[in-house]
Amino acid sequence: MTPEARQALADRIFDKARRSGQTIDNDPLFVRWMEEWISGDIDMAVLRERYRTLLVSRRRQHSQENEPS
Repeated sequence: MTPEARQALADRIFDKARRSGQTIDNDPLFVRWMEEWISGDIDMAVLRERYRTLLVSRRRQHSQENEPS
């Protein structure tokens, strides 16, 4: 897939998500990873795994912040 095709695909997916009221993660790490995927530097499996790890990290941090002292 060309970078142009990847960009068009990402645009369509994000536009559809926004129209349905979903928010798109604007974390600089996620944005950079999307750019890497669009340029073809990483594949979708790598992007997916990185993002999953980021989400798990956020949940852990949130849980720790909300633990009773």
